[in-house]
Amino acid sequence: MPIMEAENFAALYNWKLMLVYLSICLLNSVLLLFSSAKFLLAFQQCGYKKREYSKWFLSRNNKYIARLSLLCLLAFLFFCVLAMTFSPVVGETAASYVGFVSYVLFVVIYINTEQHVNAKIHLKITRRMVRLCVTYAFFIFAMTFGVITLANLIAYFIKDEIIALLMYSVLCVTPILAPLVLMLAALVNAPFENANNRRYINRTKRILENSDCVKIGITGSYGKTGVKNILTTLLSQKYRVLATPESYNTPLGVALTAKKLDSTHDIFIAEMGARHVGDISDLASLVKPQYAVLTGVNNQHLETFKTEENIKQTKFELFENLPETAFGFFSYDNDICRELYGNAVCNKFLAGADGGLAHAEDISPDEGGTSFTLKIEGEEGVRCNTTLLGKHNISNICLAAAVAYKIGLSPKEIADGVNRLKAVEHRLEMVTNNHNIKIIDDSYNSNRDGARAALEVLSSFEGRKIVLTPGLVELGKEENLENFEFGREIAEVADKLIVIGKHNAEMLIKGWYEGGRGNEDIMFAKSLEKGNALLNGIMRAGDVVLFENDLPDTYS
Repeated sequence: MPIMEAENFAALYNWKLMLVYLSICLLNSVLLLFSSAKFLLAFQQCGYKKREYSKWFLSRNNKYIARLSLLCLLAFLFFCVLAMTFSPVVGETAASYVGFVSYVLFVVIYINTEQHVNAKIHLKITRRMVRLCVTYAFFIFAMTFGVITLANLIAYFIKDEIIALLMYSVLCVTPILAPLVLMLAALVNAPFENANNRRYINRTKRILENSDCVKIGITGSYGKTGVKNILTTLLSQKYRVLATPESYNTPLGVALTAKKLDSTHDIFIAEMGARHVGDISDLASLVKPQYAVLTGVNNQHLETFKTEENIKQTKFELFENLPETAFGFFSYDNDICRELYGNAVCNKFLAGADGGLAHAEDISPDEGGTSFTLKIEGEEGVRCNTTLLGKHNISNICLAAAVAYKIGLSPKEIADGVNRLKAVEHRLEMVTNNHNIKIIDDSYNSNRDGARAALEVLSSFEGRKIVLTPGLVELGKEENLENFEFGREIAEVADKLIVIGKHNAEMLIKGWYEGGRGNEDIMFAKSLEKGNALLNGIMRAGDVVLFENDLPDTYS
């Protein structure tokens, strides 16, 4: 029944047409759910936080939004062309359906194309993500039905053949609305998710309170994961240790790990991360550690903390929550750590490569790692050998050694553990190459101190040096200055620089020029994939390549 022939608006919703409408709604829900993989990934990488997702969504450099807008435009144009072409043959209503088919094909092509845009971190299909997708699909269904109803209203009251012919073309705008619908779905799910999170955390509190194991909390702007892994290796020689994996450093990450805790575990190690004031306090009240470690403090995440004082305050929250009988360990090699050490009221110790309870002497680095003498309190020094690169790793080892010593390991046991240490994946990791090319993978690092430590390691190698980097992020107002300085420091060490992406390109270039380098030794790539292609074109035997930082997908 042609739309214009309906006697009243209700006639547009007889059971046959209703079946068609519901089928269109269902199909569009499925299509937009699959086409939203990147938006779901971005939302997950933003920690399911709506404010951070909104900032990413509204960014002028958002390539995902640009591609989606192009899809909507092309789908609309083809919809109109096909509908008007077929209307003389099949009628206005059927021609609209033909146009809708073209829209479906465009979305399918878009989904297939997006699958070939490599994600650095793949979407994790968690229970929370499944719940979000179900709510999201329901709202897309409702949105599509609302759009169809609006189109029917316009066509019915205007009673124009062209309007009737193109009434379903408005469906072509629904993809660009989908990211906003995702936020609505997250908002609706928020009460349940918050309650579910509280349930997990309360269960974790009970598990930890009922456990007799020693609890260790580790925080810092950088070095948390490194110290955690080193300490786990050292303590595992004598005790059964459970540690939070990878960067599971949120309350939920701790909760997911703590549920594995049983009576056989002697020690529980919790890495504690923060992006806002109060985050560490929440984690400390959850874990209630007897040993606390501060690895280093700088202006990482200044974008969310706003001031360096807030960062210092947040990191010190771990020690404010300690009883006086607890033990606190601070990095000797970080100025702010030494400052905060003076404010602590627990049993406190400094440790690091350059001094403290545990420190290093006779450090001998080479391309295969580092050898040094570990000195602990009044104990006789022990010679240690590790494949870990960089003086900052020696600092991390000394800090972990101080904790292990106070828990009960002898210097000999600690040295044996140090000899067993392996590099953390993507953190100054040496990658083997069959073409006499040395590759240093530091792509997980994203802080300024770590980046400078990586350049220090690079400078110790012989051969032509190449750096691939997108620069440093989440540094707030200091980001431009830090990337300018980073570019200048790269120029002092490297022979060639490949800048990845546009985000920090301008300041890295200015810093490179300030360091006395020119255009002939700098290259640009839109993505890491294209950067690797450029690298493969210039590499030769004897080169040393540093991959420094790899921004998450939300910066693409």
